Amino acid sequence: MATSRISGIYLKIERAKKHIADLDVAIRAFCESKPYTIATKPHPIAEIQHTTLYVSRVEPVPEDIGLIAGDVIHNLRSSLDHLAWQLIEANGGTPGKGTYFPISESAEKYAAAIKRGVVDGMSVGAQKLIADSQRHASGDNTLWFIHELDIVDKHRLLITAVSSMDSWGVEAFVGDTMWFKEGMFFPLEVGYEIVNIPTSTYKRERHENFKLGIDVAFGKPEIAEGHLVLLALTKAADFVSGFVRQFEGFLV
Repeated sequence: MATSRISGIYLKIERAKKHIADLDVAIRAFCESKPYTIATKPHPIAEIQHTTLYVSRVEPVPEDIGLIAGDVIHNLRSSLDHLAWQLIEANGGTPGKGTYFPISESAEKYAAAIKRGVVDGMSVGAQKLIADSQRHASGDNTLWFIHELDIVDKHRLLITAVSSMDSWGVEAFVGDTMWFKEGMFFPLEVGYEIVNIPTSTYKRERHENFKLGIDVAFGKPEIAEGHLVLLALTKAADFVSGFVRQFEGFLV
C-alpha cells in the first residue's frame, strides 16, 4: 500500500517533468525562429559617426508556451495536495474537502490555515516537516513560488511569458558567432538599443550578421517576473521531487 501511495504522488511529478521537456522543445523552436528584427539608425550626435543597432520587431511568445508552463505548475502543486491526502490516510485519518497542502507567505497565514484543520489527521512528524518547509521558516521560496503561480494560472487563460535577451553577437563566418554578454537577462522590447559601433566598422559587418541571445522569461504581473521559465520550472520540479522523498517514511 505504501508503494501505491508514493507512486501516485511521483506520477504527478513525472507528468510535470514531461511537460518541462515539451516546454524545452517549444522554447527552443521559438528562439531559433529569430523572432526579432534588428534595424539601424544614425547616432543622435552626428559628430560621433556611430551607427546604432536597435530592435525594431519582437514577435510575441506563442500562447502554447504559457499553457505548457501552467500545466507544469499545476501538476507540481497537485502532487503536494495528493501528498497531504495520502499522509492523512496513511496515519489512519480521513481526509476531506478541506484537506490540502498548506503553503503560506507568513507565519500568521500559516497558523490560520492550520486552525482550519487542513493537516488534521497527519502524524506529528509530517506536520512538522510541512511547517518547517514554509518560506517564513525555511527562507526558501520554492513552494510559495509554485503555489502563487498555480493561483495565477487558475484565474487567467495562461501564464504570461516574454522574450528576454542576455547577449548579442556577430556572425563573422557561417556557424561562427562572436558573443558579447550583457550580464543579465532583460525584456526584449521594440526600440531597445543594442549597441553603438563606429559607422566604418558597421559597413564591414552589416546588421544582418548580428544575432541576439534570447530566452523566455515570466512576464508581468507574475510573482516570478524576469525569471527564465524553463530554468525556474526545472528547479521547482527537482525541488518537489526531493521534498516529497522526505515524507516517504510517513506513508507506510
